[in-house]
Amino acid sequence: MTQQEISELCVASLANVLRIAKDRVKTDTKFSRIGLDSAMVVYVMLELEEKLGLELSTDDFYDYPTIDQLSRQLAERRAAAA
Repeated sequence: MTQQEISELCVASLANVLRIAKDRVKTDTKFSRIGLDSAMVVYVMLELEEKLGLELSTDDFYDYPTIDQLSRQLAERRAAAA
């Protein structure tokens, strides 16, 4: 799965949990600025774990605080695991 595909998964998941349209989710905006709280992070994290087959932690959302940064990191992890 490419970084772009992972980014699209992140956008869809965030739009769902925030109850906003996908086109309103900007990939370069920090999660904290778009209104993502700790409970929402857990929901998104679990969904991404299931879809990507990776183990994530809530720290990943703070270490990589935008969709662009997080999707790049997750793409690298998937490539390393393959």
